[in-house]
Amino acid sequence: MKPLTISSIKLSDSKSGVDHMHMEGSFQTSVPRTTVWEFLLDPKDIAPCIPDLQSLEIIGPDSFKARVKVGLSVVRGNMDFEFHIADKVPPSSAKLIGTGRGVGSTVDLQTSFTLDEVSSGTKVGWVADVTMGGIVAGLGSKLLDSTSAKMVEQVVENFQNKLKEKNTA
Repeated sequence: MKPLTISSIKLSDSKSGVDHMHMEGSFQTSVPRTTVWEFLLDPKDIAPCIPDLQSLEIIGPDSFKARVKVGLSVVRGNMDFEFHIADKVPPSSAKLIGTGRGVGSTVDLQTSFTLDEVSSGTKVGWVADVTMGGIVAGLGSKLLDSTSAKMVEQVVENFQNKLKEKNTA
């Protein structure tokens, strides 16, 4: 497994706490680009990569609902998300857009990814922009910074493991 590179995590503070976060990075996998593309666009494959996924409901080929367990400081409970895939440019890029509500908070996220063929497989580049409101937004940048980095690492690790399993099946 190739190491994950998180090239930036930027937090914007407002009077009510952190309300916007920008993260980007990349990693490599030995899996061919077309296989990675198919994996990223299948809700049955990508949704289980989300840490603490409680339930998944597939709405259509490009959309799904997910219930995710949240545990950040004093914020504990479930958030309900709706995701859809947009701006597909096969087999090189797409966006995953999601909106979540729960535990007195809202989360809007937009994740773009690019897939580039490299000699050893595929380089996956990603950019994520997250806007938070409510209780989560008031937790503070230090907690959100470290928690976000851990969550990104977990998503990528889950992604790499599940992709490898699917590729060898």
